[in-house]
Amino acid sequence: MTRPAQVGLLDPATHAWLTRHALPGIRLYEMDPLPGGFTNDMALLTARPSGAPDAERYVLRRYRPHSGRVPRNTCAVEIAVLGRVAARTVPVTAVVAADPYGRATGRPTLLYRFVDGIPLSQVLADGPAKGEARELGRAVGAVLARIGRVRLPRPGAFADSSLVPAPDGTSPLGDLPGFVERCLAGASGGPLDGTDATVLRELARREARTLAAVSGERSLVHCDFNPKNLLVERRAGRWEVAAVLDWELAFSGSPLFDVGNILRFAHEYPPAFTTGFVEGFRAGGGRLPRDWRRISRTLDLFALADILTAPPDPAYFAHARTVLHRTAADR
Repeated sequence: MTRPAQVGLLDPATHAWLTRHALPGIRLYEMDPLPGGFTNDMALLTARPSGAPDAERYVLRRYRPHSGRVPRNTCAVEIAVLGRVAARTVPVTAVVAADPYGRATGRPTLLYRFVDGIPLSQVLADGPAKGEARELGRAVGAVLARIGRVRLPRPGAFADSSLVPAPDGTSPLGDLPGFVERCLAGASGGPLDGTDATVLRELARREARTLAAVSGERSLVHCDFNPKNLLVERRAGRWEVAAVLDWELAFSGSPLFDVGNILRFAHEYPPAFTTGFVEGFRAGGGRLPRDWRRISRTLDLFALADILTAPPDPAYFAHARTVLHRTAADR
């Protein structure tokens, strides 16, 4: 079933770029908005390229201007990151075409192949059996270890598509207490109450010194390595990661950023998932220091501060608030 009205929503410049440059002679059948595009516009395209016997699916990603407190990579940088991790056998989407500076379409635009798979968040929510949960954890841990083996010249945010971080070599998020204060300063009228703000501020102040142990690390960090950005599938009866999505926050730093991210809601998952994750990460060459849980949870306070002061929805805020108080209680 085609949806010509949806296809017609494409602006003329983007339509021309798709049909003349990205996929010459393409015939578009459907265009459906994709969920989860909080900062960029995402659409699923169903099309038949010239000479292809069957219709194929692609994802069109159009970048919006961004000036938030968490730095985001440009289209050109994200393409470079995808190329770098693909060379390390990290499963990612294949780039078909790009207009990284918006010269043809008016906005930076990326077209890549659609990847079949199930979001890990959905599989975990369905309550997998102990053996399956451990297998999923091992697969995810092994992939994260491969990401962490991508080494950069120094820590920091990427200056351009060369993936050489800025010379100062500092975290793109800055110091933890300072970042928390910036988040709280912009949280007026939000759902975070005074007690929660005090807990967050005190945790950041008290735990900041913990991060000195990883301040000089220079591995590739995804920085949004959570179950909604991981597609999994069964291959030969076993769970494997089909693709790691959304690299717009990637930077150079400690892999424990991503460890804290994937285990943020571990209390809601089967315990075997965490066990398998640690096994897979270590087996893949990932290093977990003695106090890795404390360091990774502290690093995740950057993300928690952002979520709690600018939540995407009330349900996610409630989950994040629970994590905040669990972290405080563990200390």
